[in-house]
Amino acid sequence: MDKRQLAAAATPEALVEHVTGHAHPSHPHEPVVTSTREVTYKGHHIVIRTTYQIEVDGHSVRGHMGVTNDGQVHYHAVPNLSFASAVDMVKQLIDTFPDDFDEGGGR
Repeated sequence: MDKRQLAAAATPEALVEHVTGHAHPSHPHEPVVTSTREVTYKGHHIVIRTTYQIEVDGHSVRGHMGVTNDGQVHYHAVPNLSFASAVDMVKQLIDTFPDDFDEGGGR
C-alpha cells in the first residue's frame, strides 16, 4: 500500500465504511461470548473467564468482544475503542449503528 492509498483508507469516511461493513460479519457468532484472560502472579497461574450474553430489545447482540486484564471491554466492530463497561460498549454500538437497532433494523 502506497502513501496515497493509505491516506485514502484513513479518511473518516473510509473508516466508517469499513466499520459499518464489519458490523454484520458474514460468519455467525454465538449469542454468548466468553473472554478468557490468563496471567501469572507470584508463581500462581490465574485464569479468568468472563461470559457475556447481551440483548437489546430482546434481540441478541453478537460479535467478537473481549476484556483486557485492566477490565476494559472491546468489540471487534469498533476495534479502536475500549469501554469501561459492557453497558457503555452497547450504548456506543447503538449510537454508532442506529439502523441496526431500529424497530425494522436487522440485528
